[in-house]
Amino acid sequence: MGGILIENGLITDIGPTITKATAADVKIDAKGKALAPGLIDLRVKTGEPGAENKETLETAGDAAAAGGVTTFIVMPDTDPVLDSVALVDFIKRRADGVAKVKVHPTGGLTIGLDGAKMSEIGLIKQAGAVFFTNGDKPVEDAGVLRRAMSYAASFDVLVASRPDTPSLSKNTVMNAGAFAARLGLRGA
Repeated sequence: MGGILIENGLITDIGPTITKATAADVKIDAKGKALAPGLIDLRVKTGEPGAENKETLETAGDAAAAGGVTTFIVMPDTDPVLDSVALVDFIKRRADGVAKVKVHPTGGLTIGLDGAKMSEIGLIKQAGAVFFTNGDKPVEDAGVLRRAMSYAASFDVLVASRPDTPSLSKNTVMNAGAFAARLGLRGA
């Protein structure tokens, strides 16, 4: 065990014994507690833009801050989809004005997240997208996915893809194998 000394909002000492802490204005007994840096939520779905009645960047930021999250990443599967420079820029500007935490947008890997044609990855990255994904929608066409990943690599940008083949996983409940067969369940 030990302590942390914070002076004027900065950590000035940390360790098993802190001599200056005896004169501290406020002492907090953190026994049984954990101290962690701000958390980062990599997969946030917001209603904004398009469904602000469900959630806005402001209310998502409030909830994040209340839970110890200092940064979150907005997934592209909003309506409209974050697959253009204008919408990624909108998220950045809007969040900067209303969110209590740092907010970073992702970009849709394909236009409309339909898996058919890749989005303008280079331009959307310049607008502020931190990575590209189709969210919960897998890119079913392996050729489109390969081309999008290759193109994204030329901009040194991360692609996050859901590892799913709907034609194999439709109406399944678990992984295929001996256990699924023994239970009589359809697996993928």
